[in-house]
Amino acid sequence: MVEILLATYNGERYLAEQLESLLSQSEKNIRILIRDDGSTDGTRGILEDYAQKYPEKIRVICDQIRCGGPTPNFMELVKHAAGEYIMFCDQDDVWKKEKVRRTLQVMAEKEETRGTDCPLLVFSDYIVADAALNPVPVREKQLQVYGHRTDFRHLLVQNYVTGCTVMMNRAAYRLMGDYDPRIRMHDWWAAQYVSAIGEVVHLPEKLMYYRQHGDNVVSAVNVRSFSYRIGKLMDRNTRYNLKLNFAEARLLYERFGSIMPEDSKNALEEFLRIPDFSKPRRMAALLKGRFLKGDMVRILGQMFYI
Repeated sequence: MVEILLATYNGERYLAEQLESLLSQSEKNIRILIRDDGSTDGTRGILEDYAQKYPEKIRVICDQIRCGGPTPNFMELVKHAAGEYIMFCDQDDVWKKEKVRRTLQVMAEKEETRGTDCPLLVFSDYIVADAALNPVPVREKQLQVYGHRTDFRHLLVQNYVTGCTVMMNRAAYRLMGDYDPRIRMHDWWAAQYVSAIGEVVHLPEKLMYYRQHGDNVVSAVNVRSFSYRIGKLMDRNTRYNLKLNFAEARLLYERFGSIMPEDSKNALEEFLRIPDFSKPRRMAALLKGRFLKGDMVRILGQMFYI
């Protein structure tokens, strides 16, 4: 069974449309597991109505925990998962009918070669849409996820995996662990440890509408625009974000260093030594270790602020 993990918070505007798209999936062996993080609008009422109407398909988790953000909310959801596979789901998107089925097919093919004990993560592409689900004319190269790096070294410094496109097998999601403030985004965290221990797989099909409406916690942006590039190059937060990279890498080592294959462990140890070097050596270590972001402007930012 595939469990779709839906994290909600004040999502009444688009929630019903998303739930309908989940219930319309061509893959019928699914269950929708939902956790609301203290909504103050009509979200809880919508969830209760759907849970009563589809009790065999929808389960709403009721607890007194307040996570305060999507990452701890999703990680709390994972603790309740019991299916063979899970998929992360945002409250404001719409999935195509074949999204679960196609992702599951790729997952099954990969498990045939790697085995079900190997942590696997499959992620797909999406259609950028406006609030009314009209496709937005954004070229592929303008998106942050363009290039789809799936190796551990690149995923240490930049996320290429969008959570709402992800499926993980049980071997992968059971390693998710408790939330820690050093974990910035649940999808990036999962991509990092799975790429270190198992395999991250890209499915180059657009299987959902990624709705942009102004209130998104994370949204699609044009990373190739002049203003974005200059902003990133001049952004003093880049130095702080690099510190966050190393803090999260230390957490990866704490939790998974003992079970990582030797090549991944060596790469992580190599990365964690970088802050101890002089600036010229830090720059050289980023280049030598291929711990580089996805375009030249971002790489220049890394070099400048490292």
